[in-house]
Parts: sequence; C-alpha cells; structure tokens
Amino acid sequence: MGYYVFVDNSNVWIEGKYASAVRKGYVSDIVTAHDRKICDNSWKLDFGKLLSCVVDGKLEQIKEAIIIGSKPTQKDSLWKSMEKAGFHVETCQRNVSNKEKKIDTGIVQRINKKLYRESEEGDVFVLVLGDSDYVPTVEAIEEENRKTKVVFWDNVAGELIAAASEYMPLEDKFDDISYK
Repeated sequence: MGYYVFVDNSNVWIEGKYASAVRKGYVSDIVTAHDRKICDNSWKLDFGKLLSCVVDGKLEQIKEAIIIGSKPTQKDSLWKSMEKAGFHVETCQRNVSNKEKKIDTGIVQRINKKLYRESEEGDVFVLVLGDSDYVPTVEAIEEENRKTKVVFWDNVAGELIAAASEYMPLEDKFDDISYK
C-alpha cells in the first residue's frame, strides 16, 4: 500500500485563511467569513507538516505527492519550500484576467494517470481539495479498488465526503499544519 497525494494549493490555502479568521474570533463561522470576505492574511501553511499529517506520518509510503497551482512570480520562494517539503510542484499560467485556470482539470488528469497506469489495489489517493466537481473522480478511484481520503476544511462538499473512503477535517489539525 502506498499514498498518492494531490493538493489544490490555492483552494487549501485560501480556505485556511478563512478558517484561521474563525479560530481567531474575527467571525463566528466559515460561511459568514466567506460572505463578508473576512480572512486572516497572516496565516501560513506549513507544507511539510501538511504532507506528514495527511499520510498519518507515513512519509516513507508516499509514492508521489503533487501540489498544483498558478504560476508564481520568478521571486516566489513558496514553491521551492513546497519542493523541500516533498511535493512535486506543477504550475499553470493564469489567464489574461489573472484568474486561475486549468487547476481542477489538471489535478483530475494527474489522478487518472496515476490511477490507471501506476497505482495498485490497496493504494490510497489523498485528495486535499473540497469541491464537489471531484465526486466522479473519487467514484472512479473507488471503482478501481483504491481508497480515497479527502482532507479539507469544514466547508468541504458533503457529496465529496460521502463518496470518499475517509474524511479528515483540517480544522482538527490546524495547529499541526500552521507555520510557526
């Protein structure tokens, strides 16, 4: 058994800033935080701790860990820290309106490649993302006798949790994955 880890960088980081705002008492809950656009911009995610957390400390069992996000500026050291933490980093260009594009479909494409070409029965696909658009992908993983572990904040799509073998709420690991 091994782990394939896939992280939607912007999704987990942005939602983490909202979760931090709730923890610090800036707002009562994450829905209100979203509605009022109240987030904690000082919150930082520790990528090494995130990776260890999502595989329950079994780093030696990781077959591949991929983090996908928008192309950074040339001076951005964040992506280098992700690589040092053990992630294979993949980036996509933003569109002319500076919006993120190709991230979700890129993740699905990489999951499918690992699922159908490399993984073995019993492997676990750890998905650090929370969008219901991934439900068909989770169902495909499960149909191939692989497990899925969805790891995300409390505002994860209920459909995604229902489709997965396991769900780990990041709020429970907040202190463990926050950069100190």
